[in-house]
Parts: sequence; structure tokens; C-alpha cells
Amino acid sequence: MNNFLESLLIVIVIYNRSLEDCESFQSVLQMTEKGSDLNIYIYDNSKLPQKINFRQGISTVYYHDSNNSGVSRAYNQGAIHAKKSNKKWLLLLDQDTTLPSNLLKEYKSSIEKHSKIRLFVPILLLNNDRIFSPCLYKFKRGFHPKKIYSGVHSLYKLAPVNSGMLIHLDSFLNAGGYNNKVKLDFSDFQFIERFRKMHSEFYVLDIKCTQDFSNDEVSYSNQINRFKYYCNGANNIDKSNFLDFLQYGTIVLFRAIILTIKYGKSKFLSIFINYYLKIK
Repeated sequence: MNNFLESLLIVIVIYNRSLEDCESFQSVLQMTEKGSDLNIYIYDNSKLPQKINFRQGISTVYYHDSNNSGVSRAYNQGAIHAKKSNKKWLLLLDQDTTLPSNLLKEYKSSIEKHSKIRLFVPILLLNNDRIFSPCLYKFKRGFHPKKIYSGVHSLYKLAPVNSGMLIHLDSFLNAGGYNNKVKLDFSDFQFIERFRKMHSEFYVLDIKCTQDFSNDEVSYSNQINRFKYYCNGANNIDKSNFLDFLQYGTIVLFRAIILTIKYGKSKFLSIFINYYLKIK
């Protein structure tokens, strides 16, 4: 187990939350075993730096980005640090994922059984036990499946989200990593579209994690800013043809309509025009 942990860098992206309040970090603490070290790279997108308490048994590198450059840049920077540190595997986490204490052991066991696979993921559930990841990937968007079975799956049929992905570092880099221009929304799907050109299969572990969105801000003003990010992500994602542009446009327009109905404000439609269609 120690050899695997030595080859692993855990990248946690945080935003406006102390590390001590992050479910993912607290989960990682539960995985720390006596006599073994974990290597963690903390990328902080908060405007102001968070206080970090360094702990015994955890080698921690902290990087503060007051510009909030997004998760794509965070994961890419983590990969660069992992390469400099001679790591072999990269575990990507956001701040809101709760992980079981045996997750790292399950990753190690799965790698040993499926040595040719370069991407391993858990089953990610929402608080209502609905499957969040991997999702069915069609028409440039994800759909929640009713069931997911552990085993080898095609990345042309299913796509995992960012948090929980264990990726072979050289494969990550050879695929081109994340698209830095896609700061949040669509970042995972953009990466999977790059990654599957080189590795079309991935492995789903028979283990469940929980994704908690209860801390997401839902006020009208915050939704306005959030939707701008959403539009920018869809606009900046790589598109191979005009059909891609139409498909992403349909997804974003549908989101704009849903938010317009929810808040009774037409601002979301104007944001769609200005930030996705780029019509001023």
C-alpha cells in the first residue's frame, strides 16, 4: 500500500471554504494510516487565502489563486506538480465529496486487477441517493442513470465528473489535460472527450461516494454570476463543428429558460445572448 500512496498525488480544489470544513479533506484524513504518508496539493480559488493547518502524515502543498482561474487550471497545475514530484497517479477532488475510508485501498486493488486501464472512478451519489456520476453522456450533456454496475465501461457511453477520478498521470498529460479556458461547467466532459481519444475505457469501482451541493449559493444575484460562468464554459469548450455549437447552445438556452421561469427574470436570456452567442 505504501508504494501506491507514494505514487499518488491528491488534488483538492477549494473555494471560499476553509480546508477543515471540506468534506473531501476530512475524508482524506480518515484514510491516513500510521507509518504511511499522503501527498496532497491544495488549489485555493478563494479571493482571500484560507488558513491551512499542516498535519503529521500528510505532505501538503498549498497554492492560492485569488483570480479564481477555475478547476481546469487547478487540476492542470496539480498534474505539473505531480510530474515534478515523480508521481504516477492523480486523484482529483472538489471540496464537497465525502469518500469512504477504504477508497484508496479499492483504487489500489482495481489497478492491480486492471493494469491496462488508465482511469478509475467511484459511483458518486447525491444526498437523495440519485446517481450523479458516472452519467450517460449524450448530446453533449449528462443524464442520471438509474443503475451503474462496477466494471469496465466505454467513455463513449458514460462519462464521470471531476471529483473522484483517479487518472494515470502520463495519460492525463498525453491527452492534453484540462482546457484552462473552461473554468468550471463542462470541464469534466471536455477532459473526457480529450482523454477517450487515447483511452476509450475506464473502470467503475464497486464503491460509493457522496456529493453534497447543499452549500451552493442559490440567490438570484449568485445565480446570475453562476450562469455567466456556465455560458463562458460552453462558449470556450473545444468544438469540432457547427453541430457542436448548436448542441451546446441548446443546452445553455434550456438552462436560461429554466432559470427565467424559476426567478421570473429575463436577465438569464440576455446573458445567453451576450455570453454564449457573443451578441452585444
